[in-house]
Amino acid sequence: MSEPSAPVEKKSLFSLLAGVFVRPGATFAHLREHPSRSWWLPAVLIVVCTLLPLLVTNAVANRSAGPTMNGGMTPVEGSLPAEEPTGPSAMDVLKTVGTIVSQPLTWLLWGGALYLASVFLGRSSGFKPMFQLAVWAWLPYAVRGLVQTVYIWITGQAILNKGFAGYVIDSSTSQIITPGPEKLALASILGRVDGFMVWNLALLVIGLMAFTKLPRRKAIIAVGVIWLVFALLSVVPAILGGMFSSLTM
Repeated sequence: MSEPSAPVEKKSLFSLLAGVFVRPGATFAHLREHPSRSWWLPAVLIVVCTLLPLLVTNAVANRSAGPTMNGGMTPVEGSLPAEEPTGPSAMDVLKTVGTIVSQPLTWLLWGGALYLASVFLGRSSGFKPMFQLAVWAWLPYAVRGLVQTVYIWITGQAILNKGFAGYVIDSSTSQIITPGPEKLALASILGRVDGFMVWNLALLVIGLMAFTKLPRRKAIIAVGVIWLVFALLSVVPAILGGMFSSLTM
């Protein structure tokens, strides 16, 4: 008689979250053999942490705008008080909604791309595991959101130059001449590059190896090509947005 297999230890959500940061290879291998239905919890955590810098930036801007609404002068007796900001502007609402909608869309695109890459390389693992891998691998951006939130709250300054985009276009200063399409394109790509992006790509490579058992070299090439394609596709809306902003100045 064959010996009964030992029961598999079910990992808690906290163990999975900690495992992605500490032992990503073993954690993704566990998720491959024992898929977790709680993937939506880190998804919600990531969306919330991504929204925090935007919400704190708006709060700091409204707080600093209060004393300067009347040019720093005290109101004259009998005059009407200066109007206080009543709430978020339409642009703030659009940014918030855009962040909430774009994040799941990003996971769907990455999940689909990883699935197609695994099929092309002969190691398909299904779309659902690739989608969940994209969600778990996005946890570094939750950490980035928390770090940015603390920085904005302490310094009272918004983060205008994302990644290395400040080396091409300085968004903190107004520019009379609109940057050319080549600068807008380069800034769009460099704005994605930071340590958290490298961390995210590393988790995607490790997860792709764990879920599909691809060799490291093929996993690195697959993730790198997918990132490059998405980065190049993001250039078009960045250029159009820069041209539109120049027309409305």
